[in-house]
Amino acid sequence: MNAKTLCLLLALTPVLAAGIEPVDRKAKMTYTEASASQELEKADAIFQARDYEKALEAYTDVVEIARKEFNRSVETEALSQVARMNLILNGPEAGREWLDKAAERADDADPMGWSRYLGVKGRFEWKADNLKAARATFDDMYTYCNTNGLWGRAVDAAHMIAIVATNPKEQITWSYRGIEAAESAGEEHWLGPLWNNMAITYYDQKNYDSALTCFLKAREYHWRHSGEIGKLFADYHVGMTYRQLGNYDEAASWLRPVLAWAERLNHHSAIGQACEDLGEVMVAQGKKSDGLQLLKRAREEYKTARFDEQLPEIWKKLNDRIAELES
Repeated sequence: MNAKTLCLLLALTPVLAAGIEPVDRKAKMTYTEASASQELEKADAIFQARDYEKALEAYTDVVEIARKEFNRSVETEALSQVARMNLILNGPEAGREWLDKAAERADDADPMGWSRYLGVKGRFEWKADNLKAARATFDDMYTYCNTNGLWGRAVDAAHMIAIVATNPKEQITWSYRGIEAAESAGEEHWLGPLWNNMAITYYDQKNYDSALTCFLKAREYHWRHSGEIGKLFADYHVGMTYRQLGNYDEAASWLRPVLAWAERLNHHSAIGQACEDLGEVMVAQGKKSDGLQLLKRAREEYKTARFDEQLPEIWKKLNDRIAELES
């Protein structure tokens, strides 16, 4: 599987709540204003737990609370996140109306609202494959957040610039820049995704030795800070890279536990990816029949995960591979 495509899959279900930085607003707010802020923090915690449907409900509630309290900053953040939840759950068109509402309320004199809005706006542009516009938005976000001392959100911007950059050299440069910013700001939870970005760039260049080094570094931080799915995919990335290096026994030693883990979670995409790589390991080791069965199981899992609709290139590639092995 193409690693850049894999990155896009993971970005729809991020291993952390990218761009969310806890901020103490209470010192400058009345009791009623703090209520909206507190509810936003609760919604962010739900988002960080990756319960996107529940987070959508929570952010929608925050919009109404913030409006009643005339808290425009929190309203802007909540509207932006409602748009983002719809982007994750239902695609760009479902969230566009909410993004437009956030744009109406966003004000560049409001650091928290404006930075959150820019982060979501850029993601909509990215998912629309408008990389030039997304790059400009994340560049603006990076500068703005650094100017306003929003270090966590500046790291988020660097992380996204590395993703949307079309030049591999720029991707690596911005990954390093993000890593340095995260380390300086004490935002260690960002280091897993940032090392992952760099690994994917090297992987797409077929520089598998460097990719493995970066994936192992990413795994170190994912295992410190990410949830179960983040840890699962961190292990999968190591296994898939060992396969590309031709170290099949080592690859299998990572991929088999990943498959069992994914089965326990009933995570169809992860099951499919582990089966696809294990299948190729079996074929490379001369066990064509076993490998073919694993590839067919990968196809079943991808179908359940709607790869045929959402990721047609991966779907076609796997079907072509199965047909090749059966011929």
